[in-house]
Amino acid sequence: MNKISRTFIERFNRAAELAREGKIEEALEAYENIKAPFDDPKEERIMTGEFLGMVELRKAYCLMDLERFEEAREIFASNIIQAALGQFDFTTLCDYFYSYGNTLGKLGLLEKMDEVMKNVLKIAVNELNDLKRCEDTWYWIMYWAKEHEAWEYLEKQCISAHKFGVKSGSLFLQIKAGEFGCYAYRGLGKIEEARRGARIIIKRYKDAKINGSVLKEWEDFLKSLD
Repeated sequence: MNKISRTFIERFNRAAELAREGKIEEALEAYENIKAPFDDPKEERIMTGEFLGMVELRKAYCLMDLERFEEAREIFASNIIQAALGQFDFTTLCDYFYSYGNTLGKLGLLEKMDEVMKNVLKIAVNELNDLKRCEDTWYWIMYWAKEHEAWEYLEKQCISAHKFGVKSGSLFLQIKAGEFGCYAYRGLGKIEEARRGARIIIKRYKDAKINGSVLKEWEDFLKSLD
């Protein structure tokens, strides 16, 4: 971020510090006040489009933390951020699309979420070689589909996620796709498929000697199919 007024940078850094300290309301207010008049009226006011876009992104992240998702969505879709996208590096772009996608998922706007999350996967695979980002992205795509009971959509995403997991060597993704798939099958009335999947999951957890709430969740799931 070159050619930016010192006061703008100091204010941005202070807002970021407040956010790191968990003072989200204060951080949001600090980001919103970045463009306030300078103490020194002689200091030149210089701000790039990239910097302004980053300020808006940080405001949206604060709004997400405050569970003000509709306001966050409006910022993510704003002209200011859209104009700045071409100036962001790939990591920032991934963070943007990932956060925007999860905001849309939370709001139940799954079709738009799908469109946005595909950008995360594309960048993570082609530019960053970041399997962890891919795993997280697929997880939340499936999570929000389950949360909003979009069973047909969830079934399709589970199939795609599993294929991606096999191709990329991600056992985590293969397992999660299978687990979410059980919920999709139950929701679609494919009870035998759901029952078969649940038994496989229960056996896997027992073989791994994983007990407690996770195992009970799947035992309860299996009982719900009777």
